[in-house]
Amino acid sequence: MFRFPMALAMMFGFLLAGCGTAPAVRSTTTFPTGDGRPLIGVHDLELAEGVTPEAFEAFVTGPFSSCFAEPVGGLIVKIQKCDRGRGVGDYCAVWSFDSVAQRNAYFPADGAPTASFKDEVSSKLPPSWARLWEMCDSAGFTDYVVMYSTPSAESGGVKKLYGVHDLVLADGVNASDFETFVAGEFADAWPTAIEGLGRAILVGERGERVGEYQNVFVFTPASLRDKCFPTPTTQSKFFREKVAPRIPSEVGGTIRKMTVREGFSDWAPIVSSN
Repeated sequence: MFRFPMALAMMFGFLLAGCGTAPAVRSTTTFPTGDGRPLIGVHDLELAEGVTPEAFEAFVTGPFSSCFAEPVGGLIVKIQKCDRGRGVGDYCAVWSFDSVAQRNAYFPADGAPTASFKDEVSSKLPPSWARLWEMCDSAGFTDYVVMYSTPSAESGGVKKLYGVHDLVLADGVNASDFETFVAGEFADAWPTAIEGLGRAILVGERGERVGEYQNVFVFTPASLRDKCFPTPTTQSKFFREKVAPRIPSEVGGTIRKMTVREGFSDWAPIVSSN
């Protein structure tokens, strides 16, 4: 797959970052592009030569933290670090757009950023935005349409941890049936977060995992993950007594029958070591 390094793109006038750094591939799902559904772009990051993890994390928790204290042009970018599962120690940039239409306005199908991105986003950010892409680069991405998610309650800047499970459809299951189940029966069964544990189902719309899915557990605050699961294979008393009885087991069984889990990664916020 063609990849356009973010640092190189800055040489062409302004940063080629975001969710359009590779040619678009038409999704095979039933969800149209250009609609009002939220969109999440996930970029795997590679540190530039000579940049240490310690220096990168100090930058993320320091100068970069002022970039997206609130949405800029309908966009928020967060840097997360994998602390469990596949890719421990890796970093990713999570681009959260208000909508697919917003992403398309900034990064159309050819992947080139538009003037709107410069006017509405990059020109309004501090110099630490450009510095970020001198310290790292995108090593691959997928843009995901949010098919379903529990409402996100106001958390006053509380950091979240995301337990991300990559899914593909099981043999004999078609996308239309799975998406109908998610938007209907599944969404009805889990309408709100349970003791701070939220849920989202995403479908790849551009990039490496087009037409494939993610099952995301959202822990608010981030410390809730360890409160529920002290280790990857251990459930706490709190989880067994307060959370598990309220999780709709019947729809969980259905989603396990309709999909195959390829692996998981827990993406935690990067916190200051000071």
